Amino acid sequence: MSAVSSFRRIPGHRVLVVATVTALATAGMSLLPVEGGAVAANMSGPCALSGGDGFGEGPTGAEFLRPRGRHRAVMIMVDFSDIPAHGPAKERAEFFSEYNARYLRRASYGTYTLQLAPTADWVRMPKSWSQYGIRRGIGSDAMEAYVQDAVDAARAQGTDFSGADFVYVVADDNVPAQPTVSQANTFGSLRAGPHRLRGAALVFGRSTDSAAWQRGNFVHEANHLYGLPDLYDVANGASVQYAGGWDTMSMAGISDMLGWHKWKLGWLSHRQVDCVHTPGTSAHWLKPIGSPDGADITVVRTGPDTALVAEARTKTGLDADICAEGVVLYRVDSSVPTGRGPVRVVDAHPGSHGGPSCSSRSPAELAELGDAPFAPGEAHTFPGGVRVKVVGKQADRYRIRVTVPQE
Repeated sequence: MSAVSSFRRIPGHRVLVVATVTALATAGMSLLPVEGGAVAANMSGPCALSGGDGFGEGPTGAEFLRPRGRHRAVMIMVDFSDIPAHGPAKERAEFFSEYNARYLRRASYGTYTLQLAPTADWVRMPKSWSQYGIRRGIGSDAMEAYVQDAVDAARAQGTDFSGADFVYVVADDNVPAQPTVSQANTFGSLRAGPHRLRGAALVFGRSTDSAAWQRGNFVHEANHLYGLPDLYDVANGASVQYAGGWDTMSMAGISDMLGWHKWKLGWLSHRQVDCVHTPGTSAHWLKPIGSPDGADITVVRTGPDTALVAEARTKTGLDADICAEGVVLYRVDSSVPTGRGPVRVVDAHPGSHGGPSCSSRSPAELAELGDAPFAPGEAHTFPGGVRVKVVGKQADRYRIRVTVPQE
């Protein structure tokens, strides 16, 4: 069975959305012994969670790409007979590729390089834009047919797909489709002649859409091909009430990624993940996520599918534009599907509307979670009794104390 039919994702990503912040689930948590089972090498050990089908927070499935080392992707720059491109293909490609290279270098701490190979010119699709019926939430069969048309048209113009793991299909910014229409998926039957392509990302964005949104969305879609789920609330207008602006899978283009995702993708080593899986009190140092040479996170495993995570976020690297610094706490649940809240960030200051530092952010739930980090002296007790306190800071590192109660 192909990855399309087995691992379908909820497409689309919004930036302007309205909602209120919800609290973490109140179900009780208890530490459980780790059972044997196969887990990916980049997410294993006593704090690894069980996995599931498709995009999720467990170990990366075999159908997804592993973003480590060097990989190649072809950017097929497409236009249509009823909407011809109005600018140079090279200019549109560079709009994304330059940002993408900088983002990946910083986010992966130099462990992953993606060589983007754009088509030399616009590739005319065999059907008109109106005939494709591209819209937010199109089915995977329609998406695959669109991508295959783009691949075939590009090959006819001489594009070389050898060595490519996946493709981007990028429309010009005069096409009437905002970034929410973009989507990505893995495929089992997509081919460029004899060469198999593992997946594809459709990228849209109008000239009236912000550059940060469009470029962040370019990264967001590729992250799906690496196995990451949507962190926004698909049932509530793509509200970012669960994770705010703390990861590009929630709101694209304004911050770095959560440390959990960096561990999942293999960008953090096991020595950078402090795993707490027995009762007691322990102290941990957290190096910020935006540090150029790697970060540290602390993980408390609370069940087969659940864990609590602490990480430091400072105005460094890709986090330069966050509006509050400190320790971000969140709960991960690998049993919760993409778009339903598999990650939920704890708000250190609920009801603050972002406070003086973050109140200007929009939409409202982005502002509310903007000041989510905990400062030295602040603490939080999760349902089930696990308590995390920020006990100090030295230079850019935060020190926390984790207390896990006896069962």
